[in-house]
Parts: sequence; C-alpha cells; structure tokens
Amino acid sequence: METKSNTLGQKIKRFRLINDIRQEDMADQMGVSRATLINYEKGHTAINFGVLERLKKAYPNFDEKIPKKQKPNIIEDNIIDFKLLFTILVTNKKYIIIITLLAAVFGFSSSFLFTKYYLAQISLYPAKKESMQGLGQFQSLAANLGVNTSQDSEHFNISDVVKSRLIANKVLNENWITKNEKKISLVDLWGFYDNSWFKFSSEINIDSAIVYDKALNKFKSHISVSEDKLTGLIKINSEFKDPIISASIANFIGTQVESYIQKENSAQSTKEKQFISERLEIVKNELEETELNLKRFKERNRGYENSPELFMVFSRLFRESEAKKEVYMTLQQQLELARIDEVKQSPILHILDHAIPPTKKSSPNRFLFMTIFGIIGAIYSSISTLFRY
Repeated sequence: METKSNTLGQKIKRFRLINDIRQEDMADQMGVSRATLINYEKGHTAINFGVLERLKKAYPNFDEKIPKKQKPNIIEDNIIDFKLLFTILVTNKKYIIIITLLAAVFGFSSSFLFTKYYLAQISLYPAKKESMQGLGQFQSLAANLGVNTSQDSEHFNISDVVKSRLIANKVLNENWITKNEKKISLVDLWGFYDNSWFKFSSEINIDSAIVYDKALNKFKSHISVSEDKLTGLIKINSEFKDPIISASIANFIGTQVESYIQKENSAQSTKEKQFISERLEIVKNELEETELNLKRFKERNRGYENSPELFMVFSRLFRESEAKKEVYMTLQQQLELARIDEVKQSPILHILDHAIPPTKKSSPNRFLFMTIFGIIGAIYSSISTLFRY
C-alpha cells in the first residue's frame, strides 16, 4: 500500500508542478490542509477515494489514471481460493452460458453427420438341468460300481461361439432382406468391393481374402453378447444400418448358437455310447473265451478238487471269468444309461425372446452428443474466463 501511495502522490506532485499550481490552492480545492497535501505527495498519508474525486473534479485535465487496486490471486501459497473462483465464474456467467449453449447446439447438429444404426436383441435362457425320471435303480447300481452318471452338460462360452468364424461364415454367406425388400449380403452392404474414388482405374483386382478379413472384423464389431451371471440370461445384440437386417441377423445367430450347442452336446453322448458299445463287444468276447477255457478245464480234469495244483488253476480261471463278468455287467448298465441319456437329451438353450425390427435408432445418441459438447463448452468458457482474469 505504501508503494501505491507514493506512486499516486508523485503523480499529484508532478501534475501540480507542471501546471504551476500552488500547494495552498490545490489543498483548498481538494478540501484538505497544505500539510496533508504535503504528506500525500511524500507518501506519508494514504489518499482516500473522496479526496481523489474532488481533485479530478477541480482539475478536469488531471488525466492521470488512478492506479487500480491489485487483484487478489486465485492461488496464493499453493492454496486455491474457491470463494474467489466461484465469484469470478458467477460474474462471467452470461459468457459461460452462451458458450455452453453454442457448443451444445454444435454437438447436436454434428450428430446428424453420423450414420444411423439400429439395435436388435435376442435373449436366450439356459435350460434347467432336471434329473431323469425312472433311472434311480440304474444310477444307484452304477454308482456302487464306480460308474459316472453325472448329467451335467458341457459348459460353452456363448460369447466365443457367437463371434466364432463358424457363425461369421454363415452370416457373411447369407443374403439378407432390407427394409426396401432387396436381398443383399453384408459384404455388398458395406461396399467392400466398391472401387475407391481415388483409384485411377476400375480394373484393379480386389483380393477376396482381404475383403473377407475386413468383413469378419467389421461383423464382430457389430455383434455383442452379455450374460447375467446370476440368472444365466444371455442377450445377443446386433447393430446394423438396416433395422430389418439387424433383427434377422440377431435371430439367425441365436438359432445357430442353439443348434450348435445342442449338436455338440448330443455328439458327446453319441461318442460315449459308441465307445461303450465297442468296449462291451470286446469284453463280451473276452468273457466268452474265459468261460470256454473254464469249461474245457472242467471237462479234462474231473477230479481237480482232489489235486491242489489243479484246484489252483481252476481258481485262477474262475476269478478271471467272474472279473470279466462284472466288467461286462457294468458296461452293459452304462450303455443303457447312455442310450436313455441320448433319447432324453434336452436343449441346453431356449430362445426366450426373438429379435424384432427396431423402430428407433440406437446411435448416434443426439442427447449424448449435446451433453458432451455442452460440458466441453462449459469447461472451455470457464478456463478462458479464469485466464482472462
């Protein structure tokens, strides 16, 4: 404050000397004593606002501007003055509001430049694993013999199946009906075989392998899968430019996934049954051969009970025959379980809700564009206001 008073006092003194004004006359015009004016000029006394106003009124040609009060800093000693920060923003609220509204309008308008997409969704629900009826005796007997009778189905990662090359090939090779009732493939819909505008010749060959890879990657970007870990509900989303194509592809994928998993699950049961049948045939032949050997031994050795050596051979053949018989019985029971399991094989997935052509676009989200650009405008205008301060 002392420096500011000295500066203003020096200006008053300079103005008085240049205009040849006596201290008594200037003091009289300012409404102060001569001694007070001297203190003003020397910087010993601070000049108040009223005295300065009388000085300017008495001497209109006193055009030296009064030094402005130094603005307080927003950040002082690494501490932010939030009260001052809020005051600055409120003072310039009109500017901030205008910039924010202009940015929001620009964001809303720019959303019309993006392609519209329509989202269709199909939901699938996993089938409940119910115990098979009428197998109690078979299962208990097989369990006692150490045979696995678990009915748990093989776990499939639905997301991997949906985005697999197998499903993608079928989708890309299909022709889809558009809302204009025209049939078109996704490759043609995306225009991968169209010549670019910057090519000088239309005779340039387009590599089909490259086109397929591009189409495959683009297809995966238009398909998404979500699964509720609690309920097991699976949702397959398909998003394309045409609402009819979007719904058709979602339904097609859902049907293909359901068919594939059911086929793989049935194939597993069929393989088990085939393996057991083959093994049963081998054990049956071995059992027949063992029983035949036992029969021949008895025919040739009528008094084997009286000979320790012959009785030992008989016991070995008998044990081998009984062991083969138990294995044969176990395999036969397991074969029956596999046959019943194959017949009663139920679908793992059920389509809960088929996809229907959406009536409203899913993107671009105009409200989201407007909101994001509005936030950017508010941040920009606030920062620029603080920098100007």
